[in-house]
Amino acid sequence: MKYAIRPLEEGDINDIVSGETRIFGYSLGYDMIYAELKINPYAHYFVLEIDGGFGGYIGLWIYEESAEIINFFVAEEYQGLGFGKLLMEFVIELCESVNVKTISLEVRKDNQKAINLYYKLGFTYSHERKKYYNDSTDALVLIKHLR
Repeated sequence: MKYAIRPLEEGDINDIVSGETRIFGYSLGYDMIYAELKINPYAHYFVLEIDGGFGGYIGLWIYEESAEIINFFVAEEYQGLGFGKLLMEFVIELCESVNVKTISLEVRKDNQKAINLYYKLGFTYSHERKKYYNDSTDALVLIKHLR
């Protein structure tokens, strides 16, 4: 498989919305992602292309010495092949290159596959947000400290 990570383009938004809806059951929505792309100076969104098609994406905000991962997924057909780790490592290296000291993210408490990935990448538990998601599932807040 041939893959590339590149900055998000407006034409990618429909793929993101449909992918989020398939995987999460909801989406940040076209308008929110469009606004992030066009007017949020802290937003950095990247697309994973696999064999010329859409394979997933990751979005984060970088402000001063902190970063927050806003959303992230790999299309179902490419999960378990290391692409999630690849996207996360890309973002970690980006953050290190601009002197970010901490990266935070929220993950569903019942998403053990994602939690395992984040722990393998050096994230640690910070705290819980009760009934954070639309279906009242709790979120874990994880943090990674960078050098």
